[in-house]
Amino acid sequence: MKDLDKKTFLSRSARIEALIIFGFFSLLLAVSIAVEGFEYIVHFSATHESWELDEILTVMMIMPFAFAMYAVRRLIELRREFRRRVAAEKEASALAFHDPLTGLPNRRKAYEAIKTAIAKADAEPFALAMIYLDRFKAINDLYGHVAGDEVLLAAAENLCSHVRKGDLVARLGGDEFVVLLAGFSSSESLVVRVEELVEAFGKPVDLPSAKASATVGASVGITLVDRPGLATDRIITQADAAMYRAKSSPNQTFCFFEKGMDEAVARRARTERKLREAIDADEIEPYFQPLIELSTGRVLGYEALARWEGRDGRVKQPDEFIAIAEESGMIGELYFRLLAKAAKEASTWEGDCVLSINLSPLQFSDPWLVERTLQTLQQAGLPPARLEIEITESALVSEVETARAIISSFKNQGILVSLDDFGTGYSSLRHLSEFAFDKLKIDRSFITNIDTNENSQTIVRAVTSMAHHLGLKVTVEGVETEANAQSVRDYGCDFAQGFLYGRPEPARSVDCEESQAKSDVGEAA
Repeated sequence: MKDLDKKTFLSRSARIEALIIFGFFSLLLAVSIAVEGFEYIVHFSATHESWELDEILTVMMIMPFAFAMYAVRRLIELRREFRRRVAAEKEASALAFHDPLTGLPNRRKAYEAIKTAIAKADAEPFALAMIYLDRFKAINDLYGHVAGDEVLLAAAENLCSHVRKGDLVARLGGDEFVVLLAGFSSSESLVVRVEELVEAFGKPVDLPSAKASATVGASVGITLVDRPGLATDRIITQADAAMYRAKSSPNQTFCFFEKGMDEAVARRARTERKLREAIDADEIEPYFQPLIELSTGRVLGYEALARWEGRDGRVKQPDEFIAIAEESGMIGELYFRLLAKAAKEASTWEGDCVLSINLSPLQFSDPWLVERTLQTLQQAGLPPARLEIEITESALVSEVETARAIISSFKNQGILVSLDDFGTGYSSLRHLSEFAFDKLKIDRSFITNIDTNENSQTIVRAVTSMAHHLGLKVTVEGVETEANAQSVRDYGCDFAQGFLYGRPEPARSVDCEESQAKSDVGEAA
């Protein structure tokens, strides 16, 4: 029902029935007048006194009042029921077009609004902004679904307070929102409007249920529509493509759609689907690269690096799929499957050879991370003391207390913990003093040209000296030449890794009984 009012209360059939009753009443009245019906009834009652007809007639004259009262009561009840039904239908309509959590228009309502805007886009151009909440899943996993709902409510409220009258804010589902921006006069004014949206996520969000607060960023993709005839799904796809570009760029919070982005999104979707199938089929394999003690040249262990051996025979490198695994929530399953294979292989190595493996920052949201890691080691038969976990600095910034607790748990189980890629992230010296690391790993970008670059030499020498004073061992990666090796050895670094000592190779090529590392300068070249 739409726009119901009092005039629509009586249905057409009810009005017809009322007219029939009124006509029948008029007919009876006319007949009664014509035959003097009342006088006839009085005469008949007087001649049949024993029948008590006058009393019966008296009661019959009173009954219509009782029936009228009953009819009025029923009419009132019907009106109440009618109002309840109208309210229920309005509520059902609201639920059909609005998100029950935030109260914002939902996907269905948003698509209708976009379709309407497209029809008049030549006269009134508009922009569609796709907004994806960064770190929402991590917060949801860490603090629970109630805290996740609080984040969504705060995001909806912030967005509504940062848009202008006439803009549509809608929640498509999960942690995705869209904003339909209209009424801008130039591209510069549109950029200002988008920057206002980004500002909505600049402050920490209070989480009363968790008695904590968290910062939730946003990646925003925008597509401009200035002509009619485009399909709604295509516009959504374009905004989505721009959003993924913004999300994949570390220093970019929003991005406008450009030609070719949608094909990139399609390729990414295909890769994501194939990666999911590969993980389910256990096709991600560990390749092992040796870790060398610089003072002796002895092989101390191997780092397990993920390689995706595709059905076409090509081996994909981590930079082709690790980011996708993180964004799609598959990184945890990939880590545990890779660890299981690598640990099983490492359990066959002689001596105390160490297995090193990387941990994604997103895995810090897994409350069972340490327990599942220990369980995997136990099933493979590898002692915890022979595992080294490498953690990047980005994992320490967002949730310091969580990172501290997880690192402490790993250490309590005898697992070594190394700070990976030092110098490329936030590089906060506070991390070295606050967290109980065993090793510090200097990024390869400082080693590649260390023979000639004085700045790199100074940084490596200073970092090594500082780490030793803090009781940490230093590993350098990216050692490819004997000159590289001699330089880092002279600066006091403890361990090295790079093509000079061996490329990542499948398990069948690993030999942990080597007493001396092999130089492979020619292969590195």
